[in-house]
Amino acid sequence: MTAQPGQLDIYPPPAGLAPVVSGFVHRDERVDGRAVRLLPDVRTSVQIMLADPYWIRERGEGDAWQRLPRIALWGPRHDWGYGYAAAHVTCFAFGLTPAGFRAVTRGPARGWLNRVEGLDISAPALAAAIDPREGEPFMEWMARIIPALEAVFAGAAPVPFDWPGVTGILAEEAGGAVRKAADAVGLSERQFRRVFEALSGVAPKRYQRALRVDRMIRQLHPSPWEADTAGDIPIPFADQPHAIREFRALTGLTPADYVRLKTGADRTLRSVGVDGLALPQG
Repeated sequence: MTAQPGQLDIYPPPAGLAPVVSGFVHRDERVDGRAVRLLPDVRTSVQIMLADPYWIRERGEGDAWQRLPRIALWGPRHDWGYGYAAAHVTCFAFGLTPAGFRAVTRGPARGWLNRVEGLDISAPALAAAIDPREGEPFMEWMARIIPALEAVFAGAAPVPFDWPGVTGILAEEAGGAVRKAADAVGLSERQFRRVFEALSGVAPKRYQRALRVDRMIRQLHPSPWEADTAGDIPIPFADQPHAIREFRALTGLTPADYVRLKTGADRTLRSVGVDGLALPQG
């Protein structure tokens, strides 16, 4: 599913939604009919597929393709899998902060690892409110659903600490990052680990690994759709062999494989084309 020249627009949320919504996304591109390898992504989101159906499957030999609901809630991905659309991807989406994801699921993020399900299961009223109208342009859709999101998220419990600050420490500190993050928010390491896992679905150390590999992906990519907000901040791997081992463990690829596969007009960050994989039927 290598991308042809396409469109990706990313818009920040209004100030009132910033604690729960990380941004709005519009993606529209033609693809070449191959499956892709989906790489880890710590973010959660609501995605609405408006063109060809989208399918995912995990990487085990016995795992089957799952056709996703048109309006789906995506949990965090910490292992690579596969994705597929036949020819055309059009997606209206918005990202969720940990507080927003918790408000939608009404519980901790545990159990959502590598999981996608219909939004109508967790939040039927929200799914109905954000369903795009026939032919509705993205900007009109976004403006229309903001009041609905504000109503749904009214009173959502905030994250008990500075999430960007904590994840920045996990990504950038060379040693003792979990302890330093706990100290920064005034919690014991045990308390911090418990709260962090409830918000992210994984232990801080596992989140840290995925976050660092994600930053590495951004540095390897020549012209990504999404900017690297970390800029030139070094990724604190022990050495190059350590970086390569971590990248391969989480993506199934070496960094050189990733660079080789990201050619031409393919600017997406977290997917690479896969040949020879049996495709879903239907």
